[in-house]
Amino acid sequence: MTTTWKIPADWQGQTVAVLASGPNMSQEVADALREHRRIVVNFTHRLAPDADMLVAMDGNWPQEFRDFAGLRVTGVLDDDLDALYIGPRWERVQMEAGRQIEVHNSGLTAIRVAAAMGASRIILAGFSPDTPGHWYDNQHDAYTGVAQGLAAIEAELTARGVKVDRFVMGDGTGDALPALPVTSYSKKAKRV
Repeated sequence: MTTTWKIPADWQGQTVAVLASGPNMSQEVADALREHRRIVVNFTHRLAPDADMLVAMDGNWPQEFRDFAGLRVTGVLDDDLDALYIGPRWERVQMEAGRQIEVHNSGLTAIRVAAAMGASRIILAGFSPDTPGHWYDNQHDAYTGVAQGLAAIEAELTARGVKVDRFVMGDGTGDALPALPVTSYSKKAKRV
């Protein structure tokens, strides 16, 4: 059964990597960020089964989500799900002049959870809202409002003193990482 969870500031001052499900996510990226606390979004747990937390805000969790060993966070009450319930989360997003929409997205929620847990630095990996699709399937649906929501969250957190970086592979072109020890990769995160 889901348990209502008030997000504690247990990661105060730490760096947290949020691993989303965009087409630019890979095993190489997940491994490069291993030295930090990691929150995986939906099926990205397959690339980082040892991550600290899984955030999947929708219902109908497959067995592989239920078997995740770290903290499991959802936005759906479910008597048959052993997970922490934070309630449904929506981001109000400004689109073109005068038009707002609400976006329900596990990746955006995972960023909010990292901040609420006290992260002083959040590294975003696998976020490519302008490029539809996931790393794990052939679905290529666009996520309306996610790019705007991501930009708004980044600006808000930066204004609050939280450093938000995007993880960039290699020289920023998406090419393979250079031959460096894995512990050096997280230093490649930068603002883009």
